[in-house]
Amino acid sequence: MAITTESQQLLQLLAFMSPAFPVGSFAYSHGLEWAIDDGIVKSGDDVRVWIESLLVHGSGWNDAVLFSAAYDASDEVRAEIDELALALAASRERALETSDLGQSFAKAVATLSAGETMNLQTYPVAVAAACQKAGIDKRAGLLAYLQAFTNNLIAVAVRLVPLGQTKGLEVMGGLMSVIAKTAERALTAKLDDLGSSTLLSDISAMRHETQYSRVFRS
Repeated sequence: MAITTESQQLLQLLAFMSPAFPVGSFAYSHGLEWAIDDGIVKSGDDVRVWIESLLVHGSGWNDAVLFSAAYDASDEVRAEIDELALALAASRERALETSDLGQSFAKAVATLSAGETMNLQTYPVAVAAACQKAGIDKRAGLLAYLQAFTNNLIAVAVRLVPLGQTKGLEVMGGLMSVIAKTAERALTAKLDDLGSSTLLSDISAMRHETQYSRVFRS
């Protein structure tokens, strides 16, 4: 059966956001490892509230706004948004996380789509650019990005709290409406709407840099 344009775009989006896509997101906890180790996050409800806060008020929200702006931007403006995204990283490890994932993503896209090169540093901007160039619907791309962001943090919590797989799925299901609402807000947001008030998450990311024993890179 022939692959239609719509099917091809869906397959590309699924590939971009698949755990098998070689970007290494599994190696980063976004500061959550320190929060778990310190006893701040110790249950499924804690995990849900922590991630929801990031999506509504923190780095998840900023990533969504950056994705939305970068998707619609020219290459020149997108490069400026990319620099802004890196400047917004609240700690050294957050900067490492977004730049490492972004550059790994760009290299993987170049392998998947021969000749498609992107000189971008940060993850949300690189994913937005790849989605735009592949003709993937903006809303679909943003939803997939936020779902992957959320699921990666849930996977961290399943390993470290630890949560059972069932509780992890409950957290995942409980956050789907939050993801959808965040994406809808971000689709009409401007760069002036960027901002984070999740200070505890930012502090956790900073303290993770000197955590004595750790599994994750951030």
